[in-house]
Amino acid sequence: MHDYAGCLHFHSEYSYDARAPMASIVDAALGAGLDFAIVTDHFRMDAQAAGWEKWHSRPNRSLLLLVGEEISPRYNHYLAFQLKKPVVVWKTNAHPQAVIDEVNAQGGFGFIAHPDHGGAPLVGMRAYPWIDWNVKGYAGISIWDLIGDWSSSLTSHPKVLWSHLFPSSVLRGPSPSTLARWDQLTQEGHCVAISELDNHANRRSFWIFKRRLFPFAYAFRTLRTHVLLPRPLSQEIVADRQAIFNALRQGNSYVSLDLWNDPKGFTFEIFDEKRRAGMGDTFERQGPALLTVKLPSRGTLRLIRDGKLIWVENRRSYIEQDLDRPGVYRV
Repeated sequence: MHDYAGCLHFHSEYSYDARAPMASIVDAALGAGLDFAIVTDHFRMDAQAAGWEKWHSRPNRSLLLLVGEEISPRYNHYLAFQLKKPVVVWKTNAHPQAVIDEVNAQGGFGFIAHPDHGGAPLVGMRAYPWIDWNVKGYAGISIWDLIGDWSSSLTSHPKVLWSHLFPSSVLRGPSPSTLARWDQLTQEGHCVAISELDNHANRRSFWIFKRRLFPFAYAFRTLRTHVLLPRPLSQEIVADRQAIFNALRQGNSYVSLDLWNDPKGFTFEIFDEKRRAGMGDTFERQGPALLTVKLPSRGTLRLIRDGKLIWVENRRSYIEQDLDRPGVYRV
């Protein structure tokens, strides 16, 4: 499989709440070493109409820039991909199921954004959680949101200072409540996990501080969603866009924090004598089967089945387990 690193959910000058020009965003993504990136402006796909959805290249580096949309009423924000036109709703009375249905009717798909977003009341940042869990028809949920994770640390004046000076040091990872929700959803049906940035790169003032939060050159080096493809990208926009979207929709992907180490080389597979299944796939056991996990370097490995930890070991880069019980497995 071919591993491509991408960043999802960020905003450009076409969003009402962002100012970053698309040219500077593309340069930052190329400089950060991304393989693909998906801009999701609020209720708009102007970046596509302006011709930014294409391959961008510099010596020894190429980036596939794709365009989606963040459908963002007051609550229940939804990341929509593969749309024919933007979905625009009233901010106060949009029904999330109607939004999902409209996206699907266009042949697109989507993910529930920052489902447990709590905001930061101390500094006036509002909460934007997903509050209607009776919906269906979505591809998956975000389990890790860069700005949401960072802002959750703003609980006291000293922590506000520290988080501005050393933003990556306060990142805690996917919240336990979000992971528990994801584990439950995967037992009810196919539900993919992604990461998201929700980055605007605006200058903001907190008391005496005024600085640009997470410049794109930095943000693009943090939370990424890697997709695994059976064939390399061809530099042909139509085929490559479909390959990326297919992998995201199916969940042939994994979430990582790439700031300090490159996770490429991570694999998680189940196989027997006849077939092999990877991330996002299903596997029907016909006889003896093995589950294998490989890391590019040593770390702590945890194996979870149906939301329950069944195996953990520190400082290992490889595990192999007999697969003898049905369930939804993640690592």
